[in-house]
Amino acid sequence: MKSPIATLALLGSLAGGTAWAQTAPKRAASEPPAAAELHEDAVQSAINAPTVTAVPEPTPVDQLKAPTIDLPNDPIEPYLLTKNNGPFMVMAKVFRGPDSQKMALALCKELREEYHLPAYILRDKDWPGKHNIRGIPPQADPRAIQGNVKIPEKFRTYDEAAVLVGDEKTLKASEQLHHKVKKIKPKCLEGMSSIFPWRDGLIKSIRTTNPYVAAQDLFPHKRDDLIVRMNTTAWSIANCPGQYTLQVAEFSGRTTFNEKDENFRGPLALLNSPLRKAAGEAEELAAALKKDREVQQLGQPIYVFHDRTASRVYIGSFQTDRDPQAVQVREALVKMAVPLMDRKRTGGAVDTMIVPATMLQDLSVIKTQFEK
Repeated sequence: MKSPIATLALLGSLAGGTAWAQTAPKRAASEPPAAAELHEDAVQSAINAPTVTAVPEPTPVDQLKAPTIDLPNDPIEPYLLTKNNGPFMVMAKVFRGPDSQKMALALCKELREEYHLPAYILRDKDWPGKHNIRGIPPQADPRAIQGNVKIPEKFRTYDEAAVLVGDEKTLKASEQLHHKVKKIKPKCLEGMSSIFPWRDGLIKSIRTTNPYVAAQDLFPHKRDDLIVRMNTTAWSIANCPGQYTLQVAEFSGRTTFNEKDENFRGPLALLNSPLRKAAGEAEELAAALKKDREVQQLGQPIYVFHDRTASRVYIGSFQTDRDPQAVQVREALVKMAVPLMDRKRTGGAVDTMIVPATMLQDLSVIKTQFEK
């Protein structure tokens, strides 16, 4: 497929041939140029413009030189990306190799100090399972089976660190930030060797999102009046003072991939929906758990949340995801999962498994559905 410039050049050569040649009528000096003449000028400018005959070859890895600047040794933790940043951001630069973290830190500090931009570092090794090659940090267990990694794969296993910029809340704001970032030419990059030396500054930056933020949480949630009406009991999750809790049970409705399923059509489908039963069972389980002696010894409140697809039961209220008390409660719930299955202990409220809570539930998104 020819490029647009090559296509314009082809049209220009055809126009110069005998069969295509036409004599343009002369016009007065005061008369504005016709559209055809302007088009001809544009075509001729494109033909005369310099063309790139070949893409430059990247610098071989073995020819990359060490940075000529003093890389910072500051602690990197204050600059690391968290789920509270963004969610819409610009990925300014990606560094690879043994000094990737220090080079990312140098750029991150310059963007903050010189350009007053909120810049953060995302390390590739912070993602589980990214690196499993012996001898390259983070190193794999020596007992793990190692593959015979050759070029180019072995160069792809080095640590990587990306610099992300922005705490934008909308796509439009991230577009404006992107235009600003592309024009930046950080001084620190002049002292760093690159496999793409022809790239100037941050011209190749791209828009992205915070990978720690789930896709369904990128855009702000609105108050849902129906969900507010469904959660009016004293143990509604809306009354939980903490930011995190532990889910122990879920009662859901029907699901289908067939949009013509008769079980989902008509008013009778709503009257016979398992969601009605699910809401009642969740309330009964919450009441039973609140009376259970072993659960009472945990010293944690019980909560219920009803939404459009399911009803869930939670235990505990915690301010941070690193609360040591949450770990103790989770371990206790794992041991209690089987005894709590006994109908006599739960008053016959459930005939489904009580799930041992394995991770904390962030309530930030759920609570937005109750805010005015």
